[in-house]
Amino acid sequence: MSYIALYREWRPQTFADMVGQEHVTRTLQNALRTGRFAHAYLFSGPRGTGKTSSAKILAKAINCENGPTDEPCNDCPACRGITVGSIMDVVEIDAASNRGVDEIRDLREQVKYAPTEVRYKVYIVDEVHMLTTEAFNALLKTLEEPPRHVVFILATTEPHKLPATIISRCQRFDFRRITAQQTVERLRLIANEKKIAAEEDALWMVARAAEGGMRDALSIFDQVISFGGEKVTADTVVSLVGGVRSDILASIARSVAEKDVQQVLRTTEELIENGKEPGQILHDLTGYFRDLLMYKTVPGLEEIQDRIQYDKLFVETADLYSDSKLIAMIDQMTQTAQEMKWHAQGRLLLEMLMVRLCQTEAADVKELLRRIERLERKLAEGVPIAAVRSAAAPANPVSTNPGKPASQPRTPSAPEKSVSTQTAAENKTASVSAPTAKPVDKLIKNPSKELFEKLNAGWNQILDEIKRRKITAQAWLLDGEAVAFDSGNVIVAFKNQIHRDTVMKPIHKTVIDEVLSEYMGQSCSLVAVLQSEWQQFKQQGTAELASTSEDQFVKEVIDLFGQEIVEIEE
Repeated sequence: MSYIALYREWRPQTFADMVGQEHVTRTLQNALRTGRFAHAYLFSGPRGTGKTSSAKILAKAINCENGPTDEPCNDCPACRGITVGSIMDVVEIDAASNRGVDEIRDLREQVKYAPTEVRYKVYIVDEVHMLTTEAFNALLKTLEEPPRHVVFILATTEPHKLPATIISRCQRFDFRRITAQQTVERLRLIANEKKIAAEEDALWMVARAAEGGMRDALSIFDQVISFGGEKVTADTVVSLVGGVRSDILASIARSVAEKDVQQVLRTTEELIENGKEPGQILHDLTGYFRDLLMYKTVPGLEEIQDRIQYDKLFVETADLYSDSKLIAMIDQMTQTAQEMKWHAQGRLLLEMLMVRLCQTEAADVKELLRRIERLERKLAEGVPIAAVRSAAAPANPVSTNPGKPASQPRTPSAPEKSVSTQTAAENKTASVSAPTAKPVDKLIKNPSKELFEKLNAGWNQILDEIKRRKITAQAWLLDGEAVAFDSGNVIVAFKNQIHRDTVMKPIHKTVIDEVLSEYMGQSCSLVAVLQSEWQQFKQQGTAELASTSEDQFVKEVIDLFGQEIVEIEE
């Protein structure tokens, strides 16, 4: 063949050509310069980062007619012969196909003979972790005390699979993933040399698709050039690697910030209809939100960024989120990505994730502290205690109509009202939007604080067991929060009616009841309620506490909420 693939044409021929592995090349060059190179090396790291290339450069450096030298000349017969693979004394062995003890015994016999063409015999064993245990044992003695004319270079992507006795006999070098910026610089150099017009976004998409491997990046770039000719565009890369364009990811992120569930699901539907896999969509979306988080937290730390510059759309999207909300969303995405590996309905999981993302609320600690400080100032100014206590209670009711959004919290920039006025407005809203508490009131007859504490302590364990038996049941139950245990009834409060109704279907409830009964050691039954119902029940309980301290209801509420929370006023 007259054509040579890009990754072979641009394979490094000197240590100076290596990209992103300065910690390796510097150490090897210093050892060569002082004549202190070892008899056995172990090169480990991700695929496509230069392990085998470095091994061949090292073989040339110690056998160069001008050496041993810290850089091979690539002009002498030894260097040229090793480059093309015609020197019989430099042997590359694929351990994946020569993994048995018989092959290693043959190697032991061959190392006894002196080299015939160059100064040192070099054995490059690729994917060495594939050798059998017997083969490793046969190699041990030779690797520990080889003849003076032999150098072993072992390469692997999984060093943890090597016996400790092998690792201890080698000098180990860990190759790093090549950063996206370094990959883009190399691709830009190649594009200029080949007279190819490549868009900057296209180069970055190729770099990110390679995931730290230069060989992968060059292979993708070679394919893109074949498809697009002398012009490489972002659309061309997307059509080949199956990724999602950054402007579409930005559109999804903005819709999530605006809680526009309809638009998010519509965009997701369009991507899937255009042939994008749910796993790929989630992978790219997670990477985009990761970029948003990195930009907001460490904008000046360029070495961990995957973007060489931030466009206006990206910066505007980042301003829509707080750090805590981004972290919460990335946690949900990574959890869903893990579930997709064992779930046949990837599309369902992705759609459920999109709905949950639109409902995610960040726990803004700074805002909570500011609110506490305001309440303390009001107390110091002599505001009545009842007004302050009411203002401190959470009042963010959920609408009884699932088709309408819940009432939004007051933004910090809005003019502050008096605490008593705000409390009155919140109580009025709660009385209108919260559903009746009668169903919950009928359930709470004899609550057990001890059993609820046991339930709460093992809630994550219960979720894991439900997931093992029926993953969809666990997925719907994740939105709920266990709030009480009463006579075998496990009361779980949900933000949304669809989650409440779905977990109560027999196909899910049967599995959940079984797991709850096994964990609690008694017959248990799941009872799903809305959080608005539960909040109203708590408010009614507090109101009745104020009217009497003798009623049996007082004891029930104290058992349920705790003595430290309940306060009885005359």
